[in-house]
Amino acid sequence: MLKVFNKDPHFMRDAIKVDNYADAWDIICSMQQRLGKDILLVSRETWKDLRLVEHFPDFIWTDDVKAVYVNSDKTLIISAPSKYNRANVLKLIKFFGLHYSIREI
Repeated sequence: MLKVFNKDPHFMRDAIKVDNYADAWDIICSMQQRLGKDILLVSRETWKDLRLVEHFPDFIWTDDVKAVYVNSDKTLIISAPSKYNRANVLKLIKFFGLHYSIREI
């Protein structure tokens, strides 16, 4: 069991209990959406529909990349992890400069 804490002073909320790190990341993305700062999970198919190549012309889809996360401003892109564990979720939090912490309980 984990607790997700939002440390953003403009978005006070009690910690949310989740079962695993994938659920923790889903909660974080949901909270970001409520703040109007979406983090989108984009598949190869959706990539073309959203015309993201215009924003990320140097990004190349390799065989091991199934999806990517993109911020709503379309300024940041990172490959979605194949496994949502502590290290990978903390890497996503740091990459997007988010104000969350996760504690094991």
